[in-house]
Amino acid sequence: MKYRLILLAGFIFFAGCSSKVYEPEKTQPLKLHSKDISNNLSEYTKNTLTFSTLKLKYVKKKGLLDDGIRVVKVYYDAKGHYLGKFTKINKDLAVNGNRLLVISSKKVYKLPYLIYSATKKDGLVAVVFENGKYGLYDLKNSNMKFTFDGDSVISVKYMHASPLFYKDLILYPMLSGNVAVVDAVHDQFIRTLNISQNQFNDNVIFLKIVNNQLFMATPSRLILFNPQFLIDYSADIKHIIDYKGYLYIFTNDGHIIKLDSNLKEIKKIKLPYASFFAPSVCNGYIWTVERGGYLIRISPDLNITVYTGNNFDTTSAGMLKLQGCKIYNDNKVFMIE
Repeated sequence: MKYRLILLAGFIFFAGCSSKVYEPEKTQPLKLHSKDISNNLSEYTKNTLTFSTLKLKYVKKKGLLDDGIRVVKVYYDAKGHYLGKFTKINKDLAVNGNRLLVISSKKVYKLPYLIYSATKKDGLVAVVFENGKYGLYDLKNSNMKFTFDGDSVISVKYMHASPLFYKDLILYPMLSGNVAVVDAVHDQFIRTLNISQNQFNDNVIFLKIVNNQLFMATPSRLILFNPQFLIDYSADIKHIIDYKGYLYIFTNDGHIIKLDSNLKEIKKIKLPYASFFAPSVCNGYIWTVERGGYLIRISPDLNITVYTGNNFDTTSAGMLKLQGCKIYNDNKVFMIE
């Protein structure tokens, strides 16, 4: 009987914790201008003034357990011919299975495996495949310059960072939480940087150069990499964003942490029980949306202003994404002015 009471008490405790939500001490009303994007939109083709039909919708990539969305668009070539639906993964690349679209040239290339992430530099595309392999695709010759076997994974827990061209190297963020380093000049594998601390999948979510220094992160640690040393900062990381030489960590338990480029903690604040969507920079501030529907403006010094009045859909069915000064949510786009 005593054992059952202990179990019941534990269940009530954890149920209570999971039901707690962020309640800001002070809010301000701010109604953002919004547009309905459920209807057909249009874009110019490259060589004509004819509009081509463009449909936008929001889908959650299978196997992805984060709060991001992928935007699927219908694309056309320079003559207005239908190319198909592709998921845009960065400014100049979109994918559909093993098909890669270079948006600027409006050309489609067929790669050997399903594409997970990719980065383009000049006529080369560094790509990580869903089966864990990674390689370099030559757009001019339409072939893989090299392909290496990566680490096998069961699933992907968070959004994945994209490959990074760094001097004469290419850094591939693996789905397992490691970073593969390849010599881009000689097409040779150099080494694997083991940055994950977990036995299970802990994929790389951040890979970027800030202040001429290389930073890598998994959901459990942010690392400053140098050939002579490593500096790391451990946290329960949900999102990382860099702004004006500083790094800002958003944690799963509601903390926002400002670090300098040596990973020294400058300031740390907590919004109890807050759950953040991926932040974005607009007009000198960092913006995010909290799971309760609050719009939050964060100054570089971590002073926050919480706004209400926009009725964001933050449920699993209505995904939300911040990009620059725009917030894409369900069938609407909100503009931060």
